Parts: sequence; structure tokens; C-alpha cells
Amino acid sequence: METLFNGRLSIEVSAHGAELCSIFSNGKEYLWQADPAFWKRHSPVLFPNVGKTYRNTVLINGIQYPTAQHGFARDNEFRCISSGKGK
Repeated sequence: METLFNGRLSIEVSAHGAELCSIFSNGKEYLWQADPAFWKRHSPVLFPNVGKTYRNTVLINGIQYPTAQHGFARDNEFRCISSGKGK
């Protein structure tokens, strides 16, 4: 879990799926806290597609590629490569 803070709010991001797990500011949590009794995820990254594609494929430059429901990002591991003040 990666935590980022800018003096006003903090966020927590899971390496699994780069999923935003917390948005916290002024003593208040602003994001669903993933109660597994209802839904175990917080805020999954749905990339490159939301939902299903026709016949589970996409056509790019004449080539068909397989796709899964909601893409691949939510089920892969990510790592933070940079965090700091923006320009």
C-alpha cells in the first residue's frame, strides 16, 4: 500500500490494480471502505475498457485482440515510480 499526502489530504493506493483505497481529509474518509459482505473492492481501475466488449475482442489496426471484462489493469500489480511535487 502506497500512501501519498499533500498537506491537505492523503490517499492510499494498493499495488494490486493500482486501486485507490482511501481518500482522507479533515478527519473524514471519502471513499468506500470495501466491506466484503457487500463488495470487496474500493475503486478499481477499469482499463482499457469498462464492461465487456463484443465477443470479448477488440479490433485495432485490423488485428483482433482478446479482452476481459473491465480490462486488465484491476488484476495486475503496479508500483509507484515517482511521487513528489508537480511542476
